[in-house]
Amino acid sequence: MSQKFLITLTVVSISLTAFLSGYLISRTDFHRNPSSDSTGNILDKFSDTFGSADLSISSPSLLNNGNLRLLSPRGAISPAISQGKDSVIYYEKDTGKVFEVTLGGLSEKSISDTPLANLIKTIWAPSKKEVVSLFYYPRGSHYKYFSYKTKISADLGTNIKSLSFSPDGSQIAYFGRKEDSQGIFISQPDGSSFKNILPSRLESAEVYWPSDDFLAFKTEVMNGSEIYSLSEDGEIKKILDSRDGLEVKWSKDGSKLLFSQKLESGIGLFHKDIASGTETPLNTSTSASKCDWGIDGKTVVCGVPRSSASGEDFYEISLDGAKKLLSSPTSKINTSELFLSGLDDYIVILNSLDNKLYVLKK
Repeated sequence: MSQKFLITLTVVSISLTAFLSGYLISRTDFHRNPSSDSTGNILDKFSDTFGSADLSISSPSLLNNGNLRLLSPRGAISPAISQGKDSVIYYEKDTGKVFEVTLGGLSEKSISDTPLANLIKTIWAPSKKEVVSLFYYPRGSHYKYFSYKTKISADLGTNIKSLSFSPDGSQIAYFGRKEDSQGIFISQPDGSSFKNILPSRLESAEVYWPSDDFLAFKTEVMNGSEIYSLSEDGEIKKILDSRDGLEVKWSKDGSKLLFSQKLESGIGLFHKDIASGTETPLNTSTSASKCDWGIDGKTVVCGVPRSSASGEDFYEISLDGAKKLLSSPTSKINTSELFLSGLDDYIVILNSLDNKLYVLKK
């Protein structure tokens, strides 16, 4: 009797041991996959899927050409390529803190921990060492200058409608009112040494500084918007006549203009050579704000909304209209801003659906 009891007890013990071993092994496999161990980069801070927006995220080891990945889990305002051309700097939405994240490795660092309440947007100087930022105030939004190098700041006031840095960053141009005059002004970035170079009774204008040789501005008219250039000697030339729903993106040297306008068939994308005045349709239905110029000025990269489904495809488009599909992400993307890295090897996308930054490797 005692022998049978011992045998039974032994069998039960062996079975229990086997069950516990199998449970522990399966539990280890479920919670600690070696490929998901901490890597020390920003991907450790969020899961592989952003559930609320159904946005898939590729890890760095799976980053192949055309794969879309989340660049940072933070909401972003006014992103820009860093001076080193290999990372993105941006303001965190709702806090105004500044971060920089590398495009290749996703390592992120804090540039400024100072909270900036009511930040609307920022215009970066080409050096990325100076900024002019727009802040909301109940009595009128203020543009404010700040230098990250010298820590000098200046309030530029409430009477500025639009603003742009010169190509070398030594000056700013803006449309607004100063003292008793209104029009387009140039000044030092901190607002000093200002000069009204084009007095105007226009209510508003969007100012650009695409080239050392000229400024440009967009103004509203009855049937849309027009674009003009303003040379150093004060000569004004019309670049584009009235276009409905006009959006523009200047090439990096200011010699060409990418623009979109509303057509009967939808949105049309075009480019214009400033010297020759030649306009060419690119046979693509997307907005210029969803595009950026390549380094050589011979191609543009654009997010193009799908006609039959949600989301966007990303194309490289030659100036003759030839298109090359770069990526067709399954993630839900609606591009509000797009720009290329310094070597054109990465595409950075600000998604309006969640205000987050994404990146594609070309």
